[in-house]
Amino acid sequence: MSFSRHAYRHAVPPSSHCLVDHVWISEDFLASTFRRFANGQRRYESRVPGPLEARRRLAKRRNTALASLVGSGPLDDIGCLFGRNGREHMKWVGGQSRNAPREAQGPAFYAIGSPDYPLPFYNETTESNEFAGSSGWPGFSYMADKASLEQCLAESLKNCQTITAIKDVVRKLRIDLQQEPAYSRSIFEHLLSQSIDHKCAADELVRFLDDPNLNTWGAGNYLCTVEHFVSRGADLSKRSALLGNVTTALELGRVPEDELCQIIKVLFERVIGGTVVRQRDARILTAYFRGMWDAIGRCNIYEYGNLDKETIDTWLEGLEKMDLYESFVLAKDIISATQDRYWAPLFITRFLKFSLDHETDGDYVRGLLSCFTPDEASRCIIAVTELLAPSRKQHLFEMWQDHLRRLQNIPSLVSSSSWSDLRVTASPSTSCLTQQQRIILRLWVLRTFSEYLPEGPLWRQVVRATDYPVSRLLSLYKSRVDRVNAESFLSSLVGGIHDLGIPPSGLLMLTVHLKTGKRMTKATRRTLHRLESSNVSLLDIFANGDTYRKTVPHLFSDFERLVRQINVTSPSFVENSIHIASTGDSQNVWTLIRLLRCHTPLKIALSRSWGPIPDPSEKALVRYYPEARTSECPDPHAALDMVHLIAISISSSKQLTARRAYGLILWLYRFLVKHGAPVKPSLVRAMYHVGVVRYRREGLRLSSMQYAYILDLVEEVEGPEFLDIMVPRVGQSDSYTSQLELQ
Repeated sequence: MSFSRHAYRHAVPPSSHCLVDHVWISEDFLASTFRRFANGQRRYESRVPGPLEARRRLAKRRNTALASLVGSGPLDDIGCLFGRNGREHMKWVGGQSRNAPREAQGPAFYAIGSPDYPLPFYNETTESNEFAGSSGWPGFSYMADKASLEQCLAESLKNCQTITAIKDVVRKLRIDLQQEPAYSRSIFEHLLSQSIDHKCAADELVRFLDDPNLNTWGAGNYLCTVEHFVSRGADLSKRSALLGNVTTALELGRVPEDELCQIIKVLFERVIGGTVVRQRDARILTAYFRGMWDAIGRCNIYEYGNLDKETIDTWLEGLEKMDLYESFVLAKDIISATQDRYWAPLFITRFLKFSLDHETDGDYVRGLLSCFTPDEASRCIIAVTELLAPSRKQHLFEMWQDHLRRLQNIPSLVSSSSWSDLRVTASPSTSCLTQQQRIILRLWVLRTFSEYLPEGPLWRQVVRATDYPVSRLLSLYKSRVDRVNAESFLSSLVGGIHDLGIPPSGLLMLTVHLKTGKRMTKATRRTLHRLESSNVSLLDIFANGDTYRKTVPHLFSDFERLVRQINVTSPSFVENSIHIASTGDSQNVWTLIRLLRCHTPLKIALSRSWGPIPDPSEKALVRYYPEARTSECPDPHAALDMVHLIAISISSSKQLTARRAYGLILWLYRFLVKHGAPVKPSLVRAMYHVGVVRYRREGLRLSSMQYAYILDLVEEVEGPEFLDIMVPRVGQSDSYTSQLELQ
């Protein structure tokens, strides 16, 4: 008698129909049924049932349970061959059945629910005990203690070294591994311990992992495999069958997601570990990670988009520390498939630093940014630029600028609203940047993009797509600069560019063009480019006459603020001024002249220098303070004396020609007259010495108009009597006259 007929006779209760004893089921019927069942499991030569097959099986089991409720009789008892929901036939393998309610831990298509109602043909108390007593295998009570079962399992596994023996033990102990995956883990750990002592071949481990009835969902056997492999210091490059089985399981969708996350952590911690990453280990692990990622891509159950954030973050965190080109490529594939924008700026930044010392693909950044929408790509570009700023390395910015120029969808990128939103990329890594610096970085990126818009070269005066976001950012920048009120708009912009170390891109020219709306000359553009490209200070610009003239319309307030901090009546300044006027060349003296022309407090003080210095007896009645004052309020009389001393020093300078010295003294005279200051005789005598005496001494032509102008000034300041003394008479030499001039 076959096993199925034996199970049927013990399962079917006595029939109420006297005419029917039992239903005869032939061996051919059972064989054909099993053949159809086996053929239904095939799915592309895979041992894992697909979703359609899973639904078909579930429908069969439900129909089997419902068929037993139709009525009493022999035909109703056929469902007993497959048991309740198609699984209770395992109760008849040996001994009395165990019924411990458990929660399934597998995927949805493995979860099989049991009806809450008892089937009418099933009697748990009589036939099962009868069959258990007739068999020679040890039986366990229905409510067997779990601890005793685990102990019996451990005792039974001691002599098991093959999968066949393990299946016999599982069958004898009636363990449902689908419901209790912890026993599957215990059995697999036993096989691993046997393989260490060379009592169990590696093929048996592979067979165990390939068997879905033994290696159940959620048992964690793949994680156990990886831990066992790396704990023994095995080489990942050898591509053992066990690690290959893990990759195959990923392709079949048999590895739970939490277990996959743990596998990635274990591989990284055990293989890489520490703070120093060995390149060989990193390269081997990256290659294995690539195999795992490709296996998930070939899976019909898993999809890249179904991976949770914890798994993706764990994977990318490990790849970020590899510092290999292959790891950057794999990270790009992971980010592109999962649309995880959070990691993109970090990997682009690391890739740019990696590219400084290694030859890489120039399309890496373009390929990574192309998977995002224009808004997301714009935020990513802003984040990368801000991450590069703390390094203050211009070559990194130049490399980043080269990658930006290769992007294809520049018009859609600059149309994003992210450029004027200063909150989009605020992060701890960029907290050291001020709001002004963040605006400058965005302006620099937009200026780089503006060169590659459809409007053509920058010299074309046309409206560009970047004009609106640039104007918006400039307005935000100006509002913040005005709030601080420390320097002018353009000066602050120049200082910010130099502090960040970004390469020149014509940002100053763009700013001046948008502010003024006028065409600039080539000299002005050249000056602004030099101002942006070289780290020059305002003092250097002020000292250079040509640069000063080109930038004074835009930086005058900064020059004036810088100059008014100088105390022109201090002894040190007066001494230096006399030295420059006496020994300096024309450029140095003109720098001194520009300083006087920009010094607003000096002009105010000169206008108040008409009042005479009061007698000591009158100081109590007159508001006068001869003590040292600040640069904002110089002493009027000391300021007037300083100007006259500079004029006398210029007249006797040997570095200046008579023509140049006369022009400088004439400028000082007009400067005093323009600001309402009195002209003392010393300045007029210095003008006569330069304009008349030195002209004749150096053989220069003295025009009658210049001679008459000087004599009129002498007569106005000195009086007609002194003019008669200064004008040489017939027979007197010029040396005698020059002595009188400087008395």
